[in-house]
Amino acid sequence: MNRIPRYTRTVLLLVAWCIAWPAAAQPACHDDARRAAEQRALDEAQIEAMRRDQGTVPIPPHLQALLDQLVAVSPRLSSGPPVQLLALDDRELNAFAADHGVIILTSALWDPKHRLSDDELAAVIAHELAHVEARDGLAEACEMQLRLGDAHMGIDQVRARLGTLNPGSALGQDAAELLHEQELLADARGIALLRLAGRDPLAMASVLAKLHAPTLPGAAFTVGHTHPALQERLVRVRALASR
Repeated sequence: MNRIPRYTRTVLLLVAWCIAWPAAAQPACHDDARRAAEQRALDEAQIEAMRRDQGTVPIPPHLQALLDQLVAVSPRLSSGPPVQLLALDDRELNAFAADHGVIILTSALWDPKHRLSDDELAAVIAHELAHVEARDGLAEACEMQLRLGDAHMGIDQVRARLGTLNPGSALGQDAAELLHEQELLADARGIALLRLAGRDPLAMASVLAKLHAPTLPGAAFTVGHTHPALQERLVRVRALASR
């Protein structure tokens, strides 16, 4: 699953985790209202571009019910602004999250030909909610600003500067490893949300296997720079879900 700030399938978002954010600095960064507002503006602009390019479709009622069920078991999300679902008209299986509480799903996810169960759809939503809980997009933006050593540079300028980084470089590989860890953490938190909501936690493993299957028609999820190797990921997810 993905997050809005990654600028899907581009080198730019590989570098968002070039170095680990120091534990003492992360809370201050997350609490920076100026950075949060800039991050939200960039996310909203990208969401609007998606809406224009792909068009939207109505949210199926059962998906809204799944979202409500999962949000209700998250103290942070249930006490904050409402989380919204947005559905794009797209035959590719995909999902995104924005820090300010927008979960974007493609209509392929509930296409009968893909046969995703309600528990598997809940797993997709739970994974994205985990990114929202952690405000991963803002964390990525803070990482980029820290990496360039210019706290006054706008997030859009930082992204433009880093967009030329070679993903095959040592720095690019380090960034990929950090992104992988973030995805694994979202898997783990998603499993916890599923369990709290009374959903099958093993659905996280089954839906990842389906979404990343190389022969699945319409599959858009990529495994590589921004996502961990599938087999390793499934081993971890199944172990967590079976506890």
